[in-house]
Order: sequence, then structure tokens, then C-alpha cells
Amino acid sequence: MNVKYTGRQESITPAVRKQVETRLRKIKKVLGTRAVMEVRVVLTQERHVHHAEINLNVFDHSLSADAGAPEMILALGESLDRLETQALKQKARWRVKTRRMRPASARSIKTLAVLPAA
Repeated sequence: MNVKYTGRQESITPAVRKQVETRLRKIKKVLGTRAVMEVRVVLTQERHVHHAEINLNVFDHSLSADAGAPEMILALGESLDRLETQALKQKARWRVKTRRMRPASARSIKTLAVLPAA
């Protein structure tokens, strides 16, 4: 898991790194342990609003979340929540896509002999 942090008018504290990495471990469990993830975390501050933007690339799919809040930890938590829901939806799509029954022409002869004729 490659995580790149960028702070624009904002410093990256160890507490921020710890929160991001613990939540990304949870997301990695959802997407699969073999998933190679590249993550970009961009933290910005505009006046009194902190923004956290997280872009995640896994298996040629990109997931992104952006959130703003008065405190950086709150903005980061909200964007990680959004990223987690996107990961769950993507995992469900993969599951539905891979569980479809193959067409009869692609099945083996043994499988066709076991199936009842319709």
C-alpha cells in the first residue's frame, strides 16, 4: 500500500497519518488482501475550513472522496467514511459480476451431464 501525503497550507501530523493508515487497512480488507493500492491524500486549508481529499487506485479502478469540516480530523474521518462506502459498493459489483453462471457452450461435458435437462 503506497500512501502519498500532500499538505497545502497544512502540516501532516503523526495523528493524521495514524488515522489514515488504520482506516486504509480496513478498506484493504474489504477490497482483498492481495489488492495493491496507491493512495493520494491531499490536505488543504482555506480560511476556517479544512479539506481532505483522498484518491485510491486499486485493480484499475479509482475511488475518490472529498470532505470539508472545521477541523482536519473531522474532515479526514468524513472522507474516509465516503471512501469506505465506495469500496463496499465496488466489492459488491465485483461479487455480482463474478458469480454469474457461465453459458452452456463454455461449460465442460461433465458439468452438462450432471445438470438436469430443461
